[in-house]
Amino acid sequence: MITAAKLERRPRAFQSLTGLTPEQFRGVLEVFTPLWLEAERARLSRPNRQRAIGAGASFKLAVPERVLLALIYLRQYLTMDFLGTLIFDLDKSNVSRSLAATLPLLEQALPGAIRARTLKPESEADTVPLSSFKPNRRRKIGTLAEFLEKFPELEDLIVDSSEQERGQPKGGKKTPEGKKPAGRPVDKKRFYSGKAGAHTLKTQLAVTPEGLIAHQSATVPGKMHDSRLFRRSRLGTALPVGVRLFGDKAYGVLKKVYPEYEVITPTKKPRKGQGELSEEDRSLNRLVSKVRITRPLAKVDEAVD
Repeated sequence: MITAAKLERRPRAFQSLTGLTPEQFRGVLEVFTPLWLEAERARLSRPNRQRAIGAGASFKLAVPERVLLALIYLRQYLTMDFLGTLIFDLDKSNVSRSLAATLPLLEQALPGAIRARTLKPESEADTVPLSSFKPNRRRKIGTLAEFLEKFPELEDLIVDSSEQERGQPKGGKKTPEGKKPAGRPVDKKRFYSGKAGAHTLKTQLAVTPEGLIAHQSATVPGKMHDSRLFRRSRLGTALPVGVRLFGDKAYGVLKKVYPEYEVITPTKKPRKGQGELSEEDRSLNRLVSKVRITRPLAKVDEAVD
């Protein structure tokens, strides 16, 4: 059976399986453990329980392994049979019960850089710096306007789209009686993404360099171009003037559409036979990539200086 201690000895594998480094995992575990103990105390003290606290069978998974199981499930989305049989030596029903008890508490323990939520100020001020957020169990930030009200100092925003594969749309085929189905036929081409090579649904996310989600667009068919989705989301008209937007090459056209913003994208490689990227362009592309993977901007600013 895999354990958190064993996997922590392989940091790269740990981050690949869970999405967290071993150091981040231990930080989440520090917040999760008291939440788990409090929930267990409430469960064991319920009025209709016939046994005293301490009686009964103990759990096979310790608290670190429970958190590890939940993180691997969220990151890899494996089946209960796979998680139980090949990784944690459990029956799939036990895996299901463990996830049902762990996921709600893990949602509270994850830091805001992993899951955006309303922040708890360190003082009684109405706003807090982006770099000093703390998880709070109160209501989540629901709109971009609320986010800007909470963080008026917002200067940089990373924009990108994510595609989720869906089944091939059905429609347009004749019924067994030889008649066409009622209603408008589904246009399969609208959902086909050439980049993904499959029928997908696309969603746009805008996050801060610290990883806080500032905006999420409505879901659209996968064929829609990223720049068109940006215009359709109306994010460009809702942001304060002067905000720097970081994106991939698909967002290069936004420099002309939104001249009031500083849109920073990688420099495209010239067409074949028209030269190569200069060393300066390659260096700038690497800096843009570092920002887009939500690393602190201070490191990038130091590199530019």
